[in-house]
Amino acid sequence: MSYNLTTPLPLTLPLSSYPIYALHRPSILSTLPDRYLSVFAPFAIYWSFSLFFHFLDSLHLPALQRYKLHEPEEVVSKNRVTVKEVIKAVLVQQVLQTVLGLLWLEEDDPLKGPFRNHKRELQTYGYWVGRVVMGVLGKKMGGQLWKAQGAELTSWVYWWGVPIAQYLFAAFVLDAWQYFWHRYFHTNRFLYRHIHSIHHRLYVPYAFGALYNHPLEGFVLDTLGAALAQSCALMTTRQAITVDDHCGYKFPWDPFQVLFANDCDYHDIHHQIAGLKYNFSQPYFLHFDWLLGTRLTRAQFEAKKNKRFASSTSSTTPSSSTSSSTPSTPPPEKAPTNEVNGPNELAPTPTSRRRGVAMKEE
Repeated sequence: MSYNLTTPLPLTLPLSSYPIYALHRPSILSTLPDRYLSVFAPFAIYWSFSLFFHFLDSLHLPALQRYKLHEPEEVVSKNRVTVKEVIKAVLVQQVLQTVLGLLWLEEDDPLKGPFRNHKRELQTYGYWVGRVVMGVLGKKMGGQLWKAQGAELTSWVYWWGVPIAQYLFAAFVLDAWQYFWHRYFHTNRFLYRHIHSIHHRLYVPYAFGALYNHPLEGFVLDTLGAALAQSCALMTTRQAITVDDHCGYKFPWDPFQVLFANDCDYHDIHHQIAGLKYNFSQPYFLHFDWLLGTRLTRAQFEAKKNKRFASSTSSTTPSSSTSSSTPSTPPPEKAPTNEVNGPNELAPTPTSRRRGVAMKEE
């Protein structure tokens, strides 16, 4: 038995069965179209998440301290920039991004919005989905499946399969763009010294410092990266992830940290002296770090710190040749520990203790 893929499928759907994202609705604000409101959504999402984590910090609850990556005192003692300076720089960054977003917007195309011909596009999708089904399962089994579930399968591919694939592709493009630019900002001494080192003044990251960086870096990594990915839906999600991976908390129930291995613990390693040359991936996945040999796990990071601490302590111990009465050198001890995060990074002393100067790996 043969099945003609050119025969129209029963894919005419009532409006009530459309996915929620495809329904035409009036703008949330009658005086402002949603396409303009969406430009301000990242601002609202960023500060909502940031204030939430700041509120948790202000509680000083022992039950929350166990999840913190750093002790509260380290924010003052190790960071090279004040909170007010961070907020000011982030607001400047967001104003620039909002202006560029407004300039980037185009008028809605009615043929791509409420007046889009979904029925015709479903028929086109149905033809190609049917060819794939026949090619994979064969004409007999594929034909039976197509006859029984062809309409439902095509509808799922059209409404959900393709958008999910577009989302993942956009995430891959954004990850690739940010990984290679981020790594280049570290390997190029001029760019690191004059641009990217600003972000690394935050040795102990906190939520609203996620976008604290040089305006040029923000434009290249964030604005151009998002434009290249061509996905407006990613913008608010990415803002939340960016805040989350700088929040300073490793909660076991955090949805972003459950879904993505590129979490705050992973990115926190990059902000430490021993991890500056590792963990460049952001904001979603880790594949570029894994493939290109720049991934540093927490266990490897702690081992690296302990090794450096041991070498620094042994170098300060008098040698036996200088004094016959000097006792034998004791075995190297581990780096000092704190109550929050185990070994802290006392061994690799910052190359400069001056305020406003980013630290670098020696």
